[in-house]
Amino acid sequence: MAEDAPLKPGEAFEARLPEGQRWINRFCENWIFAFLIAMAIRHYLVEAFTIPTASMEPMLYGEKGFLQGDHVVVDKLVCRFRSPKRWDVTVFQFPEPEIEYQDSGRTAIDADNEPINSWPLQPLMYRNFVKRLVGLPGDVFYIANGEYHLRQPDGTFVIPKKPAAIQEALWQEIFRAGAQPSYQPWAPALAVQSKDQDLIITSSSAAPVAFTQPFRNLYIKPGSAGVQRLPEGEMDYVDVSMVTPQFTYPADQSLGSIWDLDQWSVRRRTLEDVDNDAYGTDLSRVDREWVGDVRLQATITILTGHPTLVLRHGTQQGIQLTLGVDGWRLDGLDGLAKAAPYAQGPDSLLGHQVTLTHLDDECIFARDGAELVRFTVPEVDPNLQRTLIQIGGNGVLGLGGLHVQRSLHYAANWLLMDETLDKAQKQSTLSSPATDEIARNKTAADIRDIARVRRQCGAPDGYTGPWGDSPAHAVTIPAGCYLMLGDNSPTSWDGRAWGFVPAENLRGRAIAVVLPFSRWRIVR
Repeated sequence: MAEDAPLKPGEAFEARLPEGQRWINRFCENWIFAFLIAMAIRHYLVEAFTIPTASMEPMLYGEKGFLQGDHVVVDKLVCRFRSPKRWDVTVFQFPEPEIEYQDSGRTAIDADNEPINSWPLQPLMYRNFVKRLVGLPGDVFYIANGEYHLRQPDGTFVIPKKPAAIQEALWQEIFRAGAQPSYQPWAPALAVQSKDQDLIITSSSAAPVAFTQPFRNLYIKPGSAGVQRLPEGEMDYVDVSMVTPQFTYPADQSLGSIWDLDQWSVRRRTLEDVDNDAYGTDLSRVDREWVGDVRLQATITILTGHPTLVLRHGTQQGIQLTLGVDGWRLDGLDGLAKAAPYAQGPDSLLGHQVTLTHLDDECIFARDGAELVRFTVPEVDPNLQRTLIQIGGNGVLGLGGLHVQRSLHYAANWLLMDETLDKAQKQSTLSSPATDEIARNKTAADIRDIARVRRQCGAPDGYTGPWGDSPAHAVTIPAGCYLMLGDNSPTSWDGRAWGFVPAENLRGRAIAVVLPFSRWRIVR
């Protein structure tokens, strides 16, 4: 046959094949090579990852719909040559086996402790999760007042500081003057005039003007949310956000605010917005907790007399900025007060931006973005000593572009709860005839996890009180393990519920949001 004849000089064997065979060969070579390269890049270099839940909002939006949740690029190369860092946004394989059932991860063990996975209808799966790496191997820690407390070599506990860029990205705006003109959370209201993004406040020592919006551990993504008047009103849906919280209740046309959790139950719009289906559409179980890390920022546009700008926590601590055309001074309040001010200056702050911050047991004062004063304050429980913003003194104060922000607040969860109480609540759900099979299996898994996580965290046998909530009940992270927590703590199903993540489960560090284009940015 011709194809058996010796090859001519310079002739490739490929040239002697039929054209159709040559096309198939080229196609397979190109695509197999591209596939191998893509798999190598995905396994060793970078991988795209879709954020499926709300546990990291507002840093990362999560939802199942295409382009509704963020798509991030995960670095897998650098992580092979550096140890995981505290505060990294980390992708990891969930440390417990689940099954694929109705497009949602479920426990692989049912309420009767029988395995319910089966191939191919309900195969075992190990989903990838994304959380912030908060605890490192060997850490001795406890969580209280919304903070992660880390034991030092001398035996004391401190709140580990976040790098400046990460902390800046973690501030959440909860009030912005002018964002919703009809919403004016100030009392007495007659002392406050609003003009675009400016507030003009007339104050007196006898009747300071107070910011009345509660500093709750509340987060909701802008858009549609369910609201229900307590105790048994009709559920209706309204458009709200953190800085446009006021709504008209469709049932009776009355005004309400998502911050008023004593009057309203607030719910997310869809199940895809929550991290754990067992919570239903409830916004969270712990959004009523009060936060303490707060930042207030505004430009002084009007200044007469000597008004004061105050950020404080109940009667225990706080800072007060006294303003005047002849200078300014910064004082501590109550237990922090001293004969001399912490700082003062002879120049007026009219036309300057001022920032008052309480963060990680420190008070900070900045002018035009430059830090001038920082001092340590005693730790307080914001649920008992609630955060307050007030304008007092005597005079008129114009605040341009005023906005108020809050930082992370790690809410209580199973690790911190009384085991007897939490089990009793779940046992009630488990025994209810209204509980369907999926919810029953999930509730039984929750009960098992409570005991397992407490043992993993060193709680003594027979001790049923809260654990990991104080120095006396501190938790040690095992060698080769990490504690992962979600930024959106009230709705995050994270290490507080299911324990630590082994090092071998780490997959990489999220470095950038690439889709949707409107949210492209570096992940902090």
